[in-house]
Amino acid sequence: MTTEQLLHELRDECDRSTLVEKIEERVVDQDVLDARVHLTKVKTFIGVFYNLDTDKTSFALISNESRIYGVDNAKRGWHRHPFENPEKHEACDPVSFAQFLSEVEAHYRHE
Repeated sequence: MTTEQLLHELRDECDRSTLVEKIEERVVDQDVLDARVHLTKVKTFIGVFYNLDTDKTSFALISNESRIYGVDNAKRGWHRHPFENPEKHEACDPVSFAQFLSEVEAHYRHE
């Protein structure tokens, strides 16, 4: 996947979501994507990071400056930081931004 492909997916998925307020593309170049997807929930955003050279991907739901859920492939391969215990690491299959956003939407529907 290229940074442009991920950015395209990110924009498409955010456009369809009623939970997304705006996208802040903080750094975008050929090798690195760093963005914040601001949600309608106060002080809540999804941090998105992708580095093409290292193939590192990270999606983190941040609320009140703390990660409350996340999925990434840093250090341990693909793993999830579950809502119940965001410090925990649970192995998982690779996750797309679309899948991650769907999980966040489901969480807020059941909140």
